[in-house]
Amino acid sequence: MRKIGVSLIAVIMTLFCSISAAMAMNVPMLLEYDGGTHEYNGEVYALVVNNQVLDPPLSPIIFNDRALVPVREIFEEVGATVNYINDTQTIEVFYEDSYIRMKINDNVAYINGEKTNIPDNVVPKLIAKVGGETKTMVPVRFISETIGLDVEFDSTDGAILIDSDGYNLSEENQDMNGIISATDAPIQEPVVNTPTETVPVTPVINGVTYTATGENSIEVTISADNDISDFSDFTLNSPQRVVIDIPNAKLGNVSDTINVNTAGITTIRLGVTEERARVVIDVENLKGYEIQKITSNEIKVIVNTEKILTPTPAPVVTQKPTVTPSNPSNTVSDSNKLIVLDAGHGGTDPGAIGYLNGNEVLEKNLTLEITYKVKEILEIAGYTVSMTRTGDTLPSLVERPTQANEENAAVFVSIHINSVDNAPSANGTEVFYAESNNGSEYGTTSEKLATNILNRMLYYMGSTNRGVKTAEHAVTKRCEMPAALAEVGFITNPTEVYNMTTDEYQQKAAQGIAEGIMITLKDVTVPAN
Repeated sequence: MRKIGVSLIAVIMTLFCSISAAMAMNVPMLLEYDGGTHEYNGEVYALVVNNQVLDPPLSPIIFNDRALVPVREIFEEVGATVNYINDTQTIEVFYEDSYIRMKINDNVAYINGEKTNIPDNVVPKLIAKVGGETKTMVPVRFISETIGLDVEFDSTDGAILIDSDGYNLSEENQDMNGIISATDAPIQEPVVNTPTETVPVTPVINGVTYTATGENSIEVTISADNDISDFSDFTLNSPQRVVIDIPNAKLGNVSDTINVNTAGITTIRLGVTEERARVVIDVENLKGYEIQKITSNEIKVIVNTEKILTPTPAPVVTQKPTVTPSNPSNTVSDSNKLIVLDAGHGGTDPGAIGYLNGNEVLEKNLTLEITYKVKEILEIAGYTVSMTRTGDTLPSLVERPTQANEENAAVFVSIHINSVDNAPSANGTEVFYAESNNGSEYGTTSEKLATNILNRMLYYMGSTNRGVKTAEHAVTKRCEMPAALAEVGFITNPTEVYNMTTDEYQQKAAQGIAEGIMITLKDVTVPAN
């Protein structure tokens, strides 16, 4: 990522700290933001990007003593892509090798997945002139220091000058008289250039199909009703995905989400803005990809993934096992070793909350659905299962382990969904055990149970390995038997919350948890009452 020079930063900070002294025009107007209408009597600035005067619906203004500028106009002028996700009020900017993610009224941004605080606590805002177009406005200092664009302030002509690597604001071209004058012309009047290019053709994407060409290879074909004359592509991480942008394209009668779940590809997602159509291929363990132009209106994306090296899966037991106890006087057969499953939260405690297509997704519902699937797998295999809750109830954190102790369970497993605020890229699976309950009185340990469960979940789900961890959770530390708490995924991650609402992905998680339990039970010796 490019960085602005130290001397220039000092100049910018000095200028914007004293911006109230600028010779910008005071243009009284009514602005709408934060759910209300506000009278604005401050300065309004011209916006010049790469020596081009822009005429945005809302020019740069002063907000809390800092200059706010329209993000889309700036970035698109320097060749970047801006995407606004309405449901979550999130702004995505793809610029050269950078991926920036910001949220309205939040002073935390993510630069290539790394958390960054926006300076001076000046947050991105949705602002509009009354009756005008709403614009996403961000602090210009944040753009200059984070994205690496050169920013200067012209106090004489009341303009903010921004340029990218392809342009220089040297002394000989800083004179704004040939571009705009605050005294001779309206400050928002653009330079009018007679268009010389023909209106671009608008292709309509009317087909997106895929074909698995191998265990770790897939071909995605994108078809349009007109010539796809141009497209761009790039990759993003956390989670991994291949992105194809087709300028000026629209979406026809195609699904916005295609579930794949083969060859390392989970989903294909489609979206559209005024400027382009986007196809996103969600990938696990991306090895590489290439794009081929098949015909004038058809392109093919070939995606290759890495094979995950995992141990051979334990066989799914379909009949009651016949395991001979190692010590008949102190044990019961594996099939009668009671397994207590605990669906986290419930009742008045929803647990973590996520959002999918604008609708709430509650942890308590996901955990109960997955727990029932684990129970079914174990019972089909001939095991005995008890649940701490079978509906939307809320057993206390004491009642749950107490039930397992009183029922003389062999193992206790609590199922949860993870979350983290302001970090939508956080993802993966982890399993906890309590260090205070890690003895070997039952022939094995809680750590071993947690390890077996995590390994099997990763095998089936292909999620990020966040490891086996220790924590003194109330439900696991109070158990007498080996106990573990599984965090299936992050309800705050857009991809994982979608996956965890699908029956197929829940079944994968359940199969992994069930197999981890079955593997562990072979070593468990339940003390006789």
